[in-house]
Amino acid sequence: MNDIVSKKWVLARMYEPDLVIVDCRSELSRPGAGRQAYDESHIPGAVYLDLEQDLSAEISAHGGRHPLPEPQVLAARLSRAGIGNQSRVVAYDDQGGMVAARLWWLLRWLGHEAVSVMDEGFTVWKASGFPVTTDQRVVVPATFAPSVQPAMLADVSEVREALGDEHVLLVDSREAGRYAGLEEPIDKAAGHIPGAINRFWKDVLDERGAWKAEPELREQLAPVTEALDKGREVIVYCGSGVSACPNVLALHRLGYPQVKLYPGSWSDWISYEENPIATGKE
Repeated sequence: MNDIVSKKWVLARMYEPDLVIVDCRSELSRPGAGRQAYDESHIPGAVYLDLEQDLSAEISAHGGRHPLPEPQVLAARLSRAGIGNQSRVVAYDDQGGMVAARLWWLLRWLGHEAVSVMDEGFTVWKASGFPVTTDQRVVVPATFAPSVQPAMLADVSEVREALGDEHVLLVDSREAGRYAGLEEPIDKAAGHIPGAINRFWKDVLDERGAWKAEPELREQLAPVTEALDKGREVIVYCGSGVSACPNVLALHRLGYPQVKLYPGSWSDWISYEENPIATGKE
């Protein structure tokens, strides 16, 4: 499966028995809004997975605002949603692919590669006259056995070790103002991890909100791909390990599957008082 699939691709295959369509809509400022939107209208046959309830663990002292769920817990949630090891999964949202890319990453982290993100999202699907429904699918539970890929992530100790290491490039996926420490509307401290460069995740999308073609992505992410081509390791982060996922997906599309995600991201980094903070540009 391609990492990104079109609305027409989904329309042509939406009733194939091994395809599970997952609605991942979520609003960070309005818990429950995604589930409400799903109840009001969704792609026929789609199941719903919630960012906070299903795709994250409970918040604790460390781990960030959207901690990684335990693999077996996540596998059980996927199984209840009808996702098994033989399923093909297509995720969509209305957040530019941010939350859908989180599910894409989580599934690959559990060793499941047959997963894609639907381009453009639900609002464009509906506006294009494609079918929607309020009917909820009767889900037949499946069996999902995880095969965790630990090399896909970096924890806080690995990020600490990367500070000042010329062989590692840190990539901050947040808005420029948050990266520079000029504003911080969500977390308790402003700035970025020292040495990180900034590549805002929404810049993987064009002005219409569709994923950019690969040549445009390569231009947007040139400093990152150049580092990878020189054999450097790349660790991508954001505020809480969600909006970094589109950058990881984009780099995967460009042929760099070795990129790591720091799941706890900035909200985990600042939970340790001893961790240094940088501001301005690098």
